[in-house]
Order: sequence, then structure tokens, then C-alpha cells
Amino acid sequence: MAIVKSVMKTNLITATPDETVEVVASRMKEHNLGAILLVEGGKLVGIFTERDALNRIAAAGRDPKGMPVREVATANPVVAKESMHVKECAQILRDRGFRHLPVVNDQGKNVGIISSRDFFMYMTDELEQVIDRSREKGQVIEQDLDIFELVGGGGYGIPRSK
Repeated sequence: MAIVKSVMKTNLITATPDETVEVVASRMKEHNLGAILLVEGGKLVGIFTERDALNRIAAAGRDPKGMPVREVATANPVVAKESMHVKECAQILRDRGFRHLPVVNDQGKNVGIISSRDFFMYMTDELEQVIDRSREKGQVIEQDLDIFELVGGGGYGIPRSK
């Protein structure tokens, strides 16, 4: 079964809620991030995304220079568990219209983040492996097949490429 832990990014760049939007946005640009997690006292308290910057600052005509990021970030974000099946994570991203999702372990500790781009890249790689393996075996992939059952250690047991 493919789980979120195999897809998420673990090299986290974070910010504190009291840092200014200007400082946080500069950090995001420096590290080429579309979202940054807000952590206070070791606990995840929010997420600041490109959409937050666009909708809550730029479109609202606000000045980000002295503004604490907590004023425009999404507080108490929805999270994925690292042990969650990737299909369930994909459904959250799709159904909620999210591009980024913080990831926590079973104890609720922040351990990563997954983006729709990460998920797309993972699924593309896995699907290519499924197709290649099927061709090697002369198998036909049926139209009603649930591709999530094949990738990431599912029905074919295909290991994730590095």
C-alpha cells in the first residue's frame, strides 16, 4: 500500500506566526516554496500559501511589510497522517481544493508536507512503472482498474524509484 510518508517532503522550512509576511515571503522565494508551515513551540499552528498572499494581501490591497503572517495565514490547517494511503490524501487535496497539506505522525507531530505537485510527480513515476511492468509481462490493463491498487507497492509490488 502506498502511503503519504513515501511521497511527502521532510526537509521543512518553517516560520513563526509573529514573523512578518515580507520576511516569510522572502524565505519562500529563497527556497522556491509555494507554502510554509507556521510553527510555534514545536507545534503546527498554521500554513501560509501563495494563495493566502494573493487573496488576503495583494487582492485586498494590504501592505505585507509590518504585517505578522498569522493575520493572513490559514490557522489550524487540515493535515494528513504520514500513515494515510495516498489515495485518501489525493481525495483531500482534490475535494478541499488544496495545493499543500501538512503531514503529521500518529502522535500529531509535524513531520512533513505534501503538495499536489509532489503527488502528481509520484503518481506519474509509479504509473510509468506499472505500464512498463505490464508490457514486459504481456498484460493488458483494463479500463475499470483502480490505478491506486497497482502503484506504490499495491497489486504489482512495484518499489518506488529513487
